[in-house]
Amino acid sequence: MIKSVFSLALAGAFILGAASEAASLGAELIMPGGRSWKGQLVGRDGDWIEFSTGANPIRVGASTIEELIFTINIDQEALNEMNRNREYERVISALNRTLAPYSEYADIPSNLTQYNALLMELYYKIKNYDKTLELAKQIAADSRDEELRDKSRIYQVLSLIESGRSDEAEALLTEFGWSSDLGNDAAPEKLYVTSKLLLLQKQYAEAMELAAKIVAFNSQDPEWMQPAELLCAEIYTELGMYDSADEVIREISLLYKNTNEDDQAQQLKIRVDELRAVKELDTALESEEI
Repeated sequence: MIKSVFSLALAGAFILGAASEAASLGAELIMPGGRSWKGQLVGRDGDWIEFSTGANPIRVGASTIEELIFTINIDQEALNEMNRNREYERVISALNRTLAPYSEYADIPSNLTQYNALLMELYYKIKNYDKTLELAKQIAADSRDEELRDKSRIYQVLSLIESGRSDEAEALLTEFGWSSDLGNDAAPEKLYVTSKLLLLQKQYAEAMELAAKIVAFNSQDPEWMQPAELLCAEIYTELGMYDSADEVIREISLLYKNTNEDDQAQQLKIRVDELRAVKELDTALESEEI
């Protein structure tokens, strides 16, 4: 019965003769029109996918598949624990090992996108901006989840900013329509990425204005409130306002202890102390010259 259903639903399909050898992967195959079947992906030969429900496998064109829902065995609790402990490289390693067998099907829309989105964020946290950008572009090309697409756009811009590629970041902000309407009610993520870009461009007053808006009008949004406060400390540092930077760093350590922002704030504290020491030395030398 199942075989006859496939024959009707996928006209012209025939047995794969030279599929690549690979481990069978449990998946639900979804075709246009809402037709779906649960079975095993057992190989691939170019654009042809071999799919089996237990009977003879059939050939399906990869470009004709609407979506694949893989059965992925991930210990989500263990991953969440490592993530909370900021063991980002361990999470990345575990995810990459788990997802490796599915890489052959990465070009087909699937539920892998949610895991790639997590990898995108983790690679950004460990400052691997090339990999972040690669994943962000891949996610942005998937039109099924607009929220994830918006997040990927944020990480595209942030990766370019952190890589010092301000012209490309500015062009993307314009393309996304995020370079205008930055009033008090603007989305905090748009304020944040624009403020980061202005900081890179040494437009410190403008950068601080936008970062301050996030803090003032988004106090209940920890996703952007915490990095915005860290950004304020970074801007104060660039302005040479080391006491103000220290004050914000202390606040971050008090309010957001054991977070990624706390880790970065402590690194920034080292830089602030070094810059303050240099400034004090310069002042002392100038006094001696006088």
